[in-house]
Amino acid sequence: MDLFPGATNQLPGTPKNLKIVRTGNTNTFDLVEQVYNFSGPFEVETDNGMKLRSSKAVWKGKENKFYIDGDVKMTTKQGTEVFADHAVADTQTESVTLTGNVSVYRGNLLQRGDELVFFWKEEKMDASGLRAGVDPFLLEAGRFSVEDRDGKQVYVGHDAGVTTHDVEEPGFWLRAKETTIYPDDKVVFKNLRLYAGETPIFWLPYLSQPLDGDLGYHFVPGARSNWGVFLLNSYGIMLGGNPDPKTGETDNEWLLSRWHFDMRSRRGVGAGVDLLDSKEHNPNLTGLSIYYANDMNPDISRTGLPRTDVGDDRYRFAFQQSFPLDFKELKKVDKDGEWRLDANLNILSDNYYLEDFEPEIFRTDPSPDNTIGLYRRDDGTLFSALARIRPNEFYRSDTRAPEVALDFARRPLFDLPILHEGSISLSFIEEEIGSATASTIHSLLRLPTNDPLVPVLLSQLPTYERQLIQQIRSLPPGSPLLPGLINQLDSPGYNRFHTYHEFSMPANIGGWLSLTPELGIGYSRYWDADGPSDSMDRIHLTAGAEASMKFSKDLGVVQNRSIGLDGLLHVIQPYARFSYVSTDDLDPLFPAVDRETFSTRPQPLSVPSFTAIDSLRDWNIFRFGVRNKLITKRDGQSFDWLSMDTYIDAFITDPDYDRNLSNLYNDLRWNPLPWFGMTLETQFPVIDDDAGFSEVAARARFMPTENLEFSIGHRLLDNHPVLPDSQRVDFRAFARLNDKWGVGFFQLWELDSGTLEVQQYTIHRDFNSWVASMGITQRDNQFKDEFGVIFSVTLKEFPSGSVPFRLDAQ
Repeated sequence: MDLFPGATNQLPGTPKNLKIVRTGNTNTFDLVEQVYNFSGPFEVETDNGMKLRSSKAVWKGKENKFYIDGDVKMTTKQGTEVFADHAVADTQTESVTLTGNVSVYRGNLLQRGDELVFFWKEEKMDASGLRAGVDPFLLEAGRFSVEDRDGKQVYVGHDAGVTTHDVEEPGFWLRAKETTIYPDDKVVFKNLRLYAGETPIFWLPYLSQPLDGDLGYHFVPGARSNWGVFLLNSYGIMLGGNPDPKTGETDNEWLLSRWHFDMRSRRGVGAGVDLLDSKEHNPNLTGLSIYYANDMNPDISRTGLPRTDVGDDRYRFAFQQSFPLDFKELKKVDKDGEWRLDANLNILSDNYYLEDFEPEIFRTDPSPDNTIGLYRRDDGTLFSALARIRPNEFYRSDTRAPEVALDFARRPLFDLPILHEGSISLSFIEEEIGSATASTIHSLLRLPTNDPLVPVLLSQLPTYERQLIQQIRSLPPGSPLLPGLINQLDSPGYNRFHTYHEFSMPANIGGWLSLTPELGIGYSRYWDADGPSDSMDRIHLTAGAEASMKFSKDLGVVQNRSIGLDGLLHVIQPYARFSYVSTDDLDPLFPAVDRETFSTRPQPLSVPSFTAIDSLRDWNIFRFGVRNKLITKRDGQSFDWLSMDTYIDAFITDPDYDRNLSNLYNDLRWNPLPWFGMTLETQFPVIDDDAGFSEVAARARFMPTENLEFSIGHRLLDNHPVLPDSQRVDFRAFARLNDKWGVGFFQLWELDSGTLEVQQYTIHRDFNSWVASMGITQRDNQFKDEFGVIFSVTLKEFPSGSVPFRLDAQ
């Protein structure tokens, strides 16, 4: 029977605290049993604004309850929306119990579960059986509330659990007495416990975890042969800014601070702090780093070589920062210049600190610099006043007290077609041998060639000193070169004025030939030189020319998706370079400091690019080469599918080895596909002479399937006059076995000695929202093997347990 369709009514026997709004066309009722059956769209509303909507309902007057089914939706006075499969509205208790796939939406907060009870008179919700979601979190709480704090909506849970593992039975939980979530900002825990499944494994009384991956708590557990079992802990927080006097919260924090507290079973406890200006985005600026460790075993050596004079107090002070000088007063005087003050300071407790506690820095920069520089830059010049100091006397370094320079960029001279570039500098330079290597060097100068201790002692020296010792030991007794080389080892120094200017005039001849002739002149004045050398003057006269041509041919519509081709253009560029330098040679006994280091690559022929001023000497070199490129289209742009540069130097005057021809160099780059690429650099002698050597450096990266990626590298060096022969192969790979498991490994072989120098193996387990990893490593340090093991727990979306997985025994 259809009663009052589409109107607000009070049916006989129904409670007055619920009004029924019927929009359906069918209902039946039984006045004796006080049962009403409603079908079609149905809505019931309380006197304080709570509404229940559904497509089917039954009123049972004897029970004073509405039974509501079929896509139930409840809306509260505050705007909270609840969806469920079933609902029971009890008019006596003035409550609604919703069951079956319950979803609660309150602003950005989503809660899910099987049951929810809402008391409409008190506007109170019992959500103890629900889980909540605030991206990227899922929350489970005994009592959850949404609060407005200083205009920001926050979520507060009591006896709450937090996870990002969105499955029925999460693999981990962070549970706390009170959990407060500030969306897009941070999560604050009080009395925190970390659970793996239902097993507690970690506890903290308080943790404020920002949602920025650089902030919050990070930990790295593991073991290493020279550290023992270790746990590295860091906590990042923002400092600075302006506190709000009303709320006490700080806005515009700019100083990122990372606080370290590390425990190593064989070395003891270490602590430190890193401070970084977060507004600066220069990766070369690391701010201020301070670290101290009371080392229980400073004599433990990774290499197996003995140590002396290493104390228990180990520390590092590092400061790398750039300070723009943009004062108004300075801008008034100098409108065009940009001034800055750069500091790069690294103070260490001893020669072995980086090797022991910062292996990653030690691998790339074992002897860090210490400089303070003032710079001014405009469109055409760079002025610098640099001071280099020597606080770490245990390794070899030079000092500049100071070095003042003015560099001129290449630009037109007086609006003429002639270009000018050059530099002027005044330097006060000294260099001293490292105290840690002085005794080693003096021992090597006395030992006979076949003494078995020689290779052991050589391995302890830095590269430059090792090369000088090898060069000295190769000379016959009484050689006139010996005093100068020995002085280079001890303490060379001098004062120097140097200037060089080069003029060039690019031209295009006939539309097909680019030709750039060059003329240069320079002058160097040395005085107060240490050792037997006198003061001296040097005149540098240079001449050169660079010529190139370019030809291209469209090879047509060459399309092959499997190798990344979409059209093909061949570009060939023959080129030639001539460089002539005539200069006064330095005395063989002169204590050069700005010198060339031994390398396998050809020297630069552009004199302004030749920074080893003291090694500038006569040369007369022609370089002939040809560049080849195969260019295709990718993403609507030109893309170098393959490029190759082949060249050779012909010497009229060879500054190094009295050669007629250099090696034939060939540099190849092939990147056909995003998942495949390779490089190949080779050089081979074209004539058979004593100065010829061979080098091959190759690397290929390949991802044949989405579950497998590997790379292989090979480097061969044979018959170099200074550097030792070597043939190294490294291989690294990662395989995803299935959706849960992955394995990786890395091996480095020295084939000349048949040594497996490094081997690393890792295994990874994906738990949907977090990844657990373990890795082991072994390194052959010639005299002592080194071992390491490390563990990682990385929560993909939640940075409180984020651990950077780095497996490094270097």
